[in-house]
Amino acid sequence: MADSRNEKFRSDTNEESWLSRYSLLVGRVAGVPVYINFSSAFIVILIAWTLSSTILPNNYPGFVQSTYIIIGVVCALISLVSILLHEVAHSIIAGRYGIKFQKITLFALGGIALIPDEITVPKKEIWMAFAGPLISFIISGLSFLLWFTFIESHIFNSQTFPIDAIFFYSAAINFVIGLFNLLPIFPCDGGRILRSILSYRTHDHITATLSAIRIGMIISICILIIGGVIGFKFTFVGGIWLMLVAYFLMRGSRMYYDHYQYLLSRN
Repeated sequence: MADSRNEKFRSDTNEESWLSRYSLLVGRVAGVPVYINFSSAFIVILIAWTLSSTILPNNYPGFVQSTYIIIGVVCALISLVSILLHEVAHSIIAGRYGIKFQKITLFALGGIALIPDEITVPKKEIWMAFAGPLISFIISGLSFLLWFTFIESHIFNSQTFPIDAIFFYSAAINFVIGLFNLLPIFPCDGGRILRSILSYRTHDHITATLSAIRIGMIISICILIIGGVIGFKFTFVGGIWLMLVAYFLMRGSRMYYDHYQYLLSRN
């Protein structure tokens, strides 16, 4: 039974997973193959539609609909690029420790980087995990600086095309990506940082992982409940989105939990 559970873990993370089967290779970044899952089209359409139909007209009134659509599509693509840069930052730091990412896959709920082996040295894992949020915060800061510059100096005539909206969106989405990934939910960046801290204190990588997963599961359940409340009382789309993210995190955590329980049983 233990061997079959271990095989299940491998099958969930190998090339036969649904993310791999329905993903298209679009190129290489820093030597790592980059794939885009078909579900990314859904998020691009959703972001572009939400921005162009409600958010942009409410905050930047007076423009033709085509302008809102163009900005919406550009912002949606910025979301994908921001997620990609986040994952590439992980890859660069991992490469300095002799670990080469096998591939990066972008999908509707974010990005996944596949590595052949996990980093078990706490200090190295903390640096690798924090690299993604760090680059997201840097991009956010630079985007905010550009937005502020355009607003204060009137370099661009916003009556023709509100380019400052693009910079503001880039600042906001990268800040959200960085902040969300720091939540202590395994296998997110924050969960890996938490695991590293626990591993450093207990000197037991497997037990530390299980503890980090349990903490993350509690937080994921809270996000699921919050998503339900938001969807019921405020915005249905936003609530469903949070619930889907929580479900994905819980599923990923459960997969790792079963695997590490198997490793613990063999010790």
